[in-house]
Amino acid sequence: MHWAVDEKGSSNIIAALEHSDRISEVHIRDIDGSALDKLATVMQGPFPILGNFYLRSIDESVPVVPETFLGGSTPRLKSFGLSGIPFWISHTSILSVTHVQSLSLLDIPDSGYISPEVMVTFLAALPNLKYLSIGFRSPLSRPIQINPPPLTRSVLPALTYLLFRGVSEYLEDFVARIETPLLNQLSVVLFMDLIFHIPRLHDFICRTEGLMPCNQAYMEFTGSMIKITIGLPAQFVMEVRCQRPDWQLLSMAQIFSQHLLLLSHIEQLEIREGFLPKYTRWEGDPDMVSSLWLELLHLFTTVQSLYVSKILAPPVAAALQELSEGRTMEVLPALRNLSLEGLQPAGPVEKAIQFFVASRQVSGHPIVIQNWERQLPVGYYLDDDR
Repeated sequence: MHWAVDEKGSSNIIAALEHSDRISEVHIRDIDGSALDKLATVMQGPFPILGNFYLRSIDESVPVVPETFLGGSTPRLKSFGLSGIPFWISHTSILSVTHVQSLSLLDIPDSGYISPEVMVTFLAALPNLKYLSIGFRSPLSRPIQINPPPLTRSVLPALTYLLFRGVSEYLEDFVARIETPLLNQLSVVLFMDLIFHIPRLHDFICRTEGLMPCNQAYMEFTGSMIKITIGLPAQFVMEVRCQRPDWQLLSMAQIFSQHLLLLSHIEQLEIREGFLPKYTRWEGDPDMVSSLWLELLHLFTTVQSLYVSKILAPPVAAALQELSEGRTMEVLPALRNLSLEGLQPAGPVEKAIQFFVASRQVSGHPIVIQNWERQLPVGYYLDDDR
């Protein structure tokens, strides 16, 4: 059952849900508060074959889903997801007596705040959980204080994938409370902050054997975020939501200076803008100063091959040009191949990069410069005159 539903259309859905013994999947998007009230009432009974449940709302006045929701028997429930809906959770929740393998609580509104301690207690009662997504709507999800790490951590024995969206303080408190022996994919999306101090995330990554260092990484910019993806397929993703390019660079430099282990084996790095639709225009910004580029690139000590997209090649080349002859080995010391998209002979980018290349040649560490012919998806526009 897949619906977009408001109060007017809720009567047909309620009637259908009364045949609970025939329903194996419920997927409802854009439900409003009134319809959710009715739905919560009818879904307190048993749903013996229900396997997948997903509910989404963009109604800011949507009520909290009560603890009695799905309070009957749901022995086959494997996937449970809410987006934009506050959810009352406890260790006695119906989910704790099911075989739920996938749990998604995204766009949690401020009215549905769940503390890290309560969240972990709830999750510890789900021994079959493999895929977990937790996301808050705003920075107001910040804990009042970060508590000391517990003496013993809760083990999530089956978890292989974790997505977190929120503030760094919440993430710090959360990961200090859990052990995930099988985790091999971690994705983190953080709201922008002036200072990122996340030592507990570093400790969590170090004690999670499945998050091993990889040799490929991708740095992606859009008008609203910067993202670094490590591994192919991705093992670790770090994204910061921020619109100012200088803050984007500064935030990643702060974060990864605390997580050098993740960068210690990267040999291939791509720097690119996100694939944007035709009507969107992302351009370089004067705030993307060379010192910030150098601060971030300084962390990639093992990169041998660097690929830079056409829009980002000018600021990267300008940053490398700023290195004096005596400092050329301070940034990207292992670099051997530099591929620049849209490279033109005697063009401004090539002229800007020549001093850096010549200095590396003199130091006995030559670099091969070539054009990067990137494969772009249908609908992507590269040239300035669109």
